[in-house]
This record gives sequence, structure tokens and C-alpha cells, in this order.
Amino acid sequence: MDEDIQAAFAMSFRARLYLRAVDRYIPLRLSRGSDKFSWGITPEDDWLQAGGRQDSPVMDFHYHSQTDDRLHYHISVPGRPQAKTLGISRNGYLGFYWHADVTDYWKIEPLELTDEGLVCHLRDHRGYRVGALEDTPHRNGDWVALLNVEEGQVCTFLLAPLD
Repeated sequence: MDEDIQAAFAMSFRARLYLRAVDRYIPLRLSRGSDKFSWGITPEDDWLQAGGRQDSPVMDFHYHSQTDDRLHYHISVPGRPQAKTLGISRNGYLGFYWHADVTDYWKIEPLELTDEGLVCHLRDHRGYRVGALEDTPHRNGDWVALLNVEEGQVCTFLLAPLD
């Protein structure tokens, strides 16, 4: 692994994560029970999605370990009244949990270090890359996609540490 990447990311830190598109970075969002998707699903709160008009939520990346080409973290969103940890549903969807015991770490596969942050693949503990399942059109007119490790178009992300 590149020494600059290791020096900057082989530790715990707070950051925002964005889906990388051809010409821009798309913020992530947490679902709300009031969301309604065109293909009939009504999600509960705190499923991790891409799209929307607000900035990505702040996330804590708790350093766990590393291999030659991956950095391992437990990922959580702070507060509300306690931190919620990123996990995977039985169907492979990404969501934040506080009642379920999430023990598996996430793998960051570094692709490129840029001025904005680290371009990477996000992988689950088994090594499956995160993909996007697009909801077109989402009822509010925004581009929105659910994130999943078992289906969808594989995505790259920007991991942007907060100062």
C-alpha cells in the first residue's frame, strides 16, 4: 500500500463518504420511513443511499486493521442518542444499526489519493464491493440509489476526511 495513503488513513478519523460519478461526487444520505421508491419499497430509517440534496452525513471510521491492499474499519454515525454502526441486511443492503450487534468490519480498497481525499472501493468483510441500485425516478425528482453488496452497479467512492 502507498505510504502516503497509509500515513493518512491507517488510523481512526471522522469523514464524509461520496459516490463518485463521472463529473462529480454524489452525497450519501440516510433513508427515512417517508421515502417511497418507484419499485414499491418503503424503507425504514437509516438505510444508506446515494443521492439527494444535502451533504453526506459525518461518519466515524474506527480503524481495525489492514492488509497489503485494504484498510479495515468499523463505520458509524455519531449520536442520536448513541452511535449507529454500518451493517448489512439479509438482502445485502447497507444500513446503520443500534439495536443489532454489528461485529464485521468494512474494507476500504484504495484506488487513488487526490486533493479531495481517497478514491476507493467500499467492500464488506467478505470482500464484496458495494453497488448502487438506482431508483428512477425517485418520487421527489432527485436521483437516488440504494447501496447493496450483492447486486447493483459497482461504485467507487470518495472518502473525504474532515479537518
